[in-house]
Amino acid sequence: MYLSITSSCIREIYHGDAPTTFSGSSSYSANTPESIVKKSRDQRKAAHAIPISVPSSCEQAAAQPTAPYPSNRVYKLNKSKIRKKMNAFFNLQATREFCAFFTITFPSGLSDDHAYQLFNLWLTRCRTMYSLKSYLWVAERQKNGTIHFHLLTNTRMPIREVCQFMRTALLPYCHIYNWEPSKIRKYNGIDVDNVWYPKRRNASGSSQRRTRDDAARYLGKYITKYVSKNNDTFNRLAWHESRDIAALFTAQNYDISECTPLLNYFRDTKNNWKKFSTEFLTIYMHPTVYNLTPYTDLSAVNEIVYNQFQDTG
Repeated sequence: MYLSITSSCIREIYHGDAPTTFSGSSSYSANTPESIVKKSRDQRKAAHAIPISVPSSCEQAAAQPTAPYPSNRVYKLNKSKIRKKMNAFFNLQATREFCAFFTITFPSGLSDDHAYQLFNLWLTRCRTMYSLKSYLWVAERQKNGTIHFHLLTNTRMPIREVCQFMRTALLPYCHIYNWEPSKIRKYNGIDVDNVWYPKRRNASGSSQRRTRDDAARYLGKYITKYVSKNNDTFNRLAWHESRDIAALFTAQNYDISECTPLLNYFRDTKNNWKKFSTEFLTIYMHPTVYNLTPYTDLSAVNEIVYNQFQDTG
């Protein structure tokens, strides 16, 4: 048995031995913040493929058929992994300075293939023009059946200009869907919401920055609404993360015989934890998990990993 601290809870694992001290990274292994080692090619396991590439020209993108995906393959969200990665990303110093959700919607009736094609084209433009580097997105199906996307990032991007990117990308599709070009030129289907600053202003006319706990609760509500309750299926990727987020660790593991301080801390604060038990594990969730002392090392190792990606450009 061992204890595993993730970015959102503590898990008591009944069976098996603790793996490396830090786990959950696609690129690294580590037992201490000072012993981060890059995994070999054989050790690395591809969690999901990169979204299909499309021509840089919007006209070519609309004219060419998209690459076929296996017709019998169904993609769904890996909810547990997404929650852990989002929480680990939120806990970074860079994300504490700025963090935003972008929602990208399309005109009703757009096919799944074209939606993914347009979204990938938009992402490529954002990466080129605004150095969009750190992000995690999930796909969701609207009530009318058309896909839209939710993207979490700590990159600042001007909403008017990224909307213009999508308007330009949509125009070549007008003849396919009989859209009025004049209406597409008024497209305003990208919305942004700052995790740290609420959209609604207070009585004084200004938006006050959320506290870390409030921002964490807001993030939790977002994850619940767009991840936990999302059971949609797709014939392409249901979600994807940038390489730096994929490299973040999501758990710190303690062998039961070596974690007396943690167990004492755990017992001393037991009234603050919500408990969920299954046959294989017990999960303890704390309302202010980000501020707890046992998470210090997990945060420290992720800062090192994240900064390595930023430094390499």
